[in-house]
Parts: sequence; C-alpha cells; structure tokens
Amino acid sequence: MMKKMEIKNIFPEDLKSFMSGHREKEYVLLDVRLPQEYIHEHIPGARHIPLHELEDRLNELDVDKKTVFYCRSGQRSRAGATLAMDSGLLNGEIFNLEGGISAYTDNTLPDYPKLSIFYDTGSLEDVLKKAISLEKGAHIFYQNFLDKIENEKIKKQVSKLADLEMAHAKVIYKQGRDIFDQDFDTLFAGIEYSELEGGLDARKWIKKVHGDDQNELCMYFLELALEMESMAYDMYRNLTEGDFSRDVVECFFSLSEQEKNHMRLVANIFKECLPRDIET
Repeated sequence: MMKKMEIKNIFPEDLKSFMSGHREKEYVLLDVRLPQEYIHEHIPGARHIPLHELEDRLNELDVDKKTVFYCRSGQRSRAGATLAMDSGLLNGEIFNLEGGISAYTDNTLPDYPKLSIFYDTGSLEDVLKKAISLEKGAHIFYQNFLDKIENEKIKKQVSKLADLEMAHAKVIYKQGRDIFDQDFDTLFAGIEYSELEGGLDARKWIKKVHGDDQNELCMYFLELALEMESMAYDMYRNLTEGDFSRDVVECFFSLSEQEKNHMRLVANIFKECLPRDIET
C-alpha cells in the first residue's frame, strides 16, 4: 500500500541541525520567493524556483531527495509544498520551514492572525452552511483588500478572487438547496462568518500592523491569502472522506481542485509587489 504523503513542519533551529546532519546530496533546500528577494538574501545552498513557476519546473528537482520549502514567512512555501505534494512527482519527504527565512535569520515578522477552518463533519446542512460561511469570509477578505490596495493590476486579480469565492458559495448552496429553507441571497446575507480567528476585522488588522506601505501591505495580505487558500484546499480534501452522497463528494473534490487554482492566482500576484527594501 502506498504511503500517504504529508507536509512536515520544520522549525529554524531544527533546519540548522537538519542540514548539518544530512549530506548535500540527500536533500534540496528550495526558495520559492521572487527572484529579487532571492538575490537580496537567501539561505546558503538554497535552490531557487519562484512559486508561480514551481509546477512547471518540478521536473528540475531530484524526486527522491527530501525537499525543504521556504519563503519569507512560511505561507508561500506551504502553498508550494502543497502543490508539489499533490502533483505526485516527489517521492522524498516534504518539509515546510515555519516562519520562513525571517525566522531563520531572527528577523521576526509581526504575528499573523490565526485562521480558523473547520474539519468536523456533522449533518450535511451544518457542513454546507459552515463551508458557505468560509467562502463568505474569503469573499469579504478580498473585498477588504480591494479597498486598501492601489495597484490596478493587483486589484483586477483580487477582484477576480473575490468573485470566485462568491461562485464557490453558490456551488455549495446548490448541493443543499433541497434542505435549506432560504434562497441563496437571503442565506448568504444572514450567515455569520469569521474571516480571521476571533472575528478580527481585516481592515483594522492591516492598518494596525502594516500602516500605509503599499508593498508591505501587499506581501502580508497575499501571504495570509495563501494560508487561507491552502487551508481551504486541505479542508475540502478532508471533506471528501465524509459520509456524503456521491454528488456532494464530487462537489468537494471539485472545490479542492479550484482552491489549488486560487493558490496559483495568488502566487502570480506576488510578482506585482515587493518589500520596499529590495525594490529595483
């Protein structure tokens, strides 16, 4: 029986001992940030494949080696590790560096709010309502980003993501239209959501942590978006194991595949923003 692959977390202090305890030919340290970020600073010995190019270049990696993914904060690299794992091309263990190069070099980033996503099942109605709640939170998350960002290219892509989250909510509603006692618009408007754990409002969080620096705002928001999309992908994949009808399971499979596409979209937006200290 084939062993199920999983992404293992590795912390900065453990990475140093990991590298000293393995020969170079036994592992790959992979930086998935933008080229300018890699040139500015990277962990010695790291290979570089930007996240938005990763899926097309996975064949450049030695599939039997252990692979450690890293980025600035650990969010892009987790998305990269997820896409690599799901490709089925890598046979070796897959690791994600918690906290990214910022933690590795002791250049601590402000704490990210923790996202809260459900994995329990319960009744079909409860599961579908919780999933719609998640999609509503994601939709509002991207709408909040639109209110704050100035770059028109980024706004266009983020607007597309906001629309896709709304479309997901409608797809989920369709699976439960025979058990819901409200039409979609009424249900969607009234359903509670918490886009960030504790109900923290994204606008207040952005203003508090990042001020008016557009590039920093972009990087932090997109990294949080990648975490959100990665967790949503994982959630829908887990829900496919639930005791649901074939149509509902197929719906969750389809949504998980689309969440991967969302990760790809977010990854491509990174090209439009860079931290101020490495702008060219």
